[in-house]
Amino acid sequence: MATSTGYYLYGFTDCNQPLEITTKAVGGNDSVHNLPYHGIGVLYSAVNGKTIQPRRDNLMAHQKLLESLMEQYTVLPMRFGIVAQTKGVLYDGLNKSSSIIRSKLQYFQGKRELNIKAFWVKEYIYEYIVNSYPNIRSFRDSIQKLKGQSGHYKSIELGQMVERALIAESEKEAEAITTEISSVALQQTKGKIFGELMFLNLAVLVNDQRESQLDQLVNEAAEKRKGKVQFKYIGPAPPASFVDIHLKF
Repeated sequence: MATSTGYYLYGFTDCNQPLEITTKAVGGNDSVHNLPYHGIGVLYSAVNGKTIQPRRDNLMAHQKLLESLMEQYTVLPMRFGIVAQTKGVLYDGLNKSSSIIRSKLQYFQGKRELNIKAFWVKEYIYEYIVNSYPNIRSFRDSIQKLKGQSGHYKSIELGQMVERALIAESEKEAEAITTEISSVALQQTKGKIFGELMFLNLAVLVNDQRESQLDQLVNEAAEKRKGKVQFKYIGPAPPASFVDIHLKF
């Protein structure tokens, strides 16, 4: 076996005792350690190499390890791919950031992240736009019999009109859903949108005791939009969307 040349970092916990977690680790190793350091626990595993490839197995190992600990401890995730080359380098980085990490562990105690994704039902939204925007409907009707280059350019123009309407409807609906669940959210942050039908990717931070209330609000939002919007509700998970820790190596 090749000699270990680094320490892969998953994140931090409020567990102030050594732990060896037997699980599939990033890079293919079979154990992760919790290293107590000045009141914080440092989650790491030994790796061979300076960089870790963002393959699916590595990404899943990173996420699953953090999720496996969150029911017992407060967990602060680090972004994927952070490797300290030596323990000396790791300790140096911790010395510079340990007070910030401790304060964040205290803040995030008893809190967790859930994610709400919302997608238009394709058949609904395009029919709705045509029926609700008279200018789009009349323009569509006026070009239906056009052929050749003229018809081609008019079709492009129609597509642009529909796209603008879709953006406007998506922004309005995303804001409505965000508002509907805001009463139980400590923080909310919007993530990237993928594809034409997805219009909301919302990370929500809640207290543990209010997770069931968020579940209820999401269910009510989905029922209210049945046949119009599809929801994906994911979590709970460690608060990765709300934690941004940069160790200075």
